[in-house]
Amino acid sequence: MPDEAERVVIVANANDPDSVQLARFYADERAIPRANIVALDLPAGEEISWPIYVTQLLEPLRSWLIEHDWLQAVPMNLVDDAGRTRMSISSHRISYLVTVRGVPLKIRQSDEIPSDGPESDRQAVRTNRAAVDSELAVLAVNESRRHGYLPNRLFQKNRPDLWERGSVVRVARLDGPSYPAARNLVESALIAERRGLIGRAIVDIGGPHKLGDTWFGDTEKALTAAGWAPQVDREKSTFPAEARADGVAWYMGWYTSRVNGPFLPPDYEFAPGAIALHLHSFSASSLRSLNNGGWVGPLVGRGVAATFGNVYEPYLEFTHRPQHIVRALLAGATLGEAAYFSIPVLSWQSVVIGDPLYRPSAVSFEAQWAARDELPGRFASYLGLRQLGMMAMSEAPMEERLALANGVMAKHPSLAMALAQAQLKEAAGDRAGALRALGLVAYMRRVRADERGLVITISRQLVEWEDPATALKAWGNLLNQELPKEQRVAWLREAVTVARAAGEFSQAADWEQEITLLTTDVKN
Repeated sequence: MPDEAERVVIVANANDPDSVQLARFYADERAIPRANIVALDLPAGEEISWPIYVTQLLEPLRSWLIEHDWLQAVPMNLVDDAGRTRMSISSHRISYLVTVRGVPLKIRQSDEIPSDGPESDRQAVRTNRAAVDSELAVLAVNESRRHGYLPNRLFQKNRPDLWERGSVVRVARLDGPSYPAARNLVESALIAERRGLIGRAIVDIGGPHKLGDTWFGDTEKALTAAGWAPQVDREKSTFPAEARADGVAWYMGWYTSRVNGPFLPPDYEFAPGAIALHLHSFSASSLRSLNNGGWVGPLVGRGVAATFGNVYEPYLEFTHRPQHIVRALLAGATLGEAAYFSIPVLSWQSVVIGDPLYRPSAVSFEAQWAARDELPGRFASYLGLRQLGMMAMSEAPMEERLALANGVMAKHPSLAMALAQAQLKEAAGDRAGALRALGLVAYMRRVRADERGLVITISRQLVEWEDPATALKAWGNLLNQELPKEQRVAWLREAVTVARAAGEFSQAADWEQEITLLTTDVKN
């Protein structure tokens, strides 16, 4: 809706200057009136008690919303067992409620509050611990639960009616390991909206539960149908450290508690506007660390524009459904619309991180492709990869695909396009041409963190095509970078094998010595 931005309400912590500054920055960037910012007297820290949530956050916020005509409600002279003022609520006019860094993240369990859940509820969900944002999402409900969850009336509703819309306040959060990381959620979304989301998609399907794997399998199908040609890992482990993870615009995967694999290096960067979900319990237990507290904080710290998580144990069936998120965003929904289309329950454990106004599909692929020469070369080449993927789906002749790859590579050379070009040449029976295309990797003196797996992929392809000498140069360039110790040891071992295949026994011996020093250091 055209007035959505004017109806965004932003909640900040009045005691945190960065929180207020972030609220103002977001308001200015999205043309949200600054009068829509409410700065509350809130404590520092991510976790709060129920009494603090009620007295310092919920009650002052509802009073402000009523006073400023955002919430149509009449307070009563009654409170429930959680201390909340009972209200007769008729409607609200909030498009999105946005909490910003500095506003507490989660509410700890309070055993003093009597349970109001039915005895049929399993004990595991008879808890009142919750995400602050998920509790705020039901602030317009007349009778909120104290324990357990409430159904989300917007779940899988393409056209919710007036009553369904009025029963939910859609909440999203701008938060992360640092103020710049939280601010980047907005900046990254705006970049992607201007030029369209550009990059690659990767999906990790190998989780511990069949239902979750079905969800991620459906996610793969949705991305494939939209021409994203996702890279898929079906192993039970997560993506390994050497996996290709360059230019990632979509990451959907599970199941481990801490960021790992190709995303582990702190200098790894996702593509501008990237949407990521790593499904795991406690994935948003903290947003303040680059490497701990689950996946959400680390993903924000590495540049995603949108992600989703759970502050405590959510149980699989009560989490965001990745396939619904992806389908909604591909169909043109905003992040806020997709988030509430895909979550079955509220007053529970989920958080949505990012600008809810962000619309990743605001620019069609056709418009992106027409404007490709105006983009930085790396991004133009990823548009070329997507075009190649769609040509493969339509079974376009090999010569047409090869002509397109050659043209993009001539104007916008990149490692990603070099690999695609080489694979097409090999498929056309031109092994020598394929090897020449991959020769670019030997000259990459500086390897971006997100391209390390791509360099390894190309190096392995070179070895398979019997060119270990060029592969060895690529390994040398890669190992000249500063790498996490565990990655370095694993990659040195593979590099030793390539050095021997290339007849460079002195280099193999040097790398073997380095392995010995590093592993001895680890043991000590």
